[in-house]
Formats: sequence, structure tokens, C-alpha cells
Amino acid sequence: MFRLQLQIGVGSFLAAVVLAFFFTGCAGGKNSNAAASSIAGWYSVTAQQTPFYHYGPQQGNGPDSQLPRDSIMKVIRPSFGYVKVQLQDGENGYVANEDIGPANPTLVAEKLAPPPPPDPVIASQGGEEQFQLNSNDPRLIAPPEPLPEASPTPAFRY
Repeated sequence: MFRLQLQIGVGSFLAAVVLAFFFTGCAGGKNSNAAASSIAGWYSVTAQQTPFYHYGPQQGNGPDSQLPRDSIMKVIRPSFGYVKVQLQDGENGYVANEDIGPANPTLVAEKLAPPPPPDPVIASQGGEEQFQLNSNDPRLIAPPEPLPEASPTPAFRY
């Protein structure tokens, strides 16, 4: 009787160890694919440029814009001639199926990388502020003077 209980106990223990091993193996596999999943599913423009339509290729006014080569997007709904996509900036629309293909992982990583931090501002030694003004900048041109007020209209006599 004792041997039977010992054999059942050892068998249960081995089964638990094997299951624990499988579950930890699966969890480790998911973590290693985390970087790949953020890059997977992206497509890029393979043609020199492709028309981008907000409402579909048969909208009355032609394409809304032209997407340059290596613009990245996610396919929302594949179709025969045109696919519905979501651009990197979140804009939805349609592009020709023949003008896009799976994006290169290095291109996706480059496009999705956060912008570099701005250069730190170094204070001047003299305590005075230094401004670099570009006199050709239209924001620095003074607004035109207001027009003189309109004179009252003369009264007509009948």
C-alpha cells in the first residue's frame, strides 16, 4: 500500500515538474518575440510614390496625396486592387496593392524610433541673453498699419 502511494506521489511530482517546465518555456518564448511583434505587420511603399485616397480610389476628386517610397503603414483590410491602410501618423485611407510590400525591419525601427532629445541650452557667460534673429523670417516683420477709418457717407437730398 505504501509503495502504491509513493509511486502515485512521484508520478504526480514528475508531471508537475514537466508542466512547469513547459509553461516557463512558453513564457520565455513570448518575451523574446516582443521586439519582433512591434515590427511585424508593417508595410512600406515599394514604388517611387503611390496615390493615397481617404475614401477610396473611385472618389470624385482624385488622390488626396502621394506617399513617397519607404512610407510605412499597417494594412487594415486587404483587398484585390486596393487595400485599406493606416499610416504611421494614424491617418486611414487606401493605396494600390501592387505598390506596397512587407517593410524591412530596419526601416520600421528607423521610422518608429523616438526623436532624438534636443540639444541642451547653454547659458552665456556674460549673463546677457543671445538671440539669433533671422531678418528674413516673415514672423519678425511688423504687421501693416491699420487703414484709416471710413468717412461717413453723405446724406442724399431728394
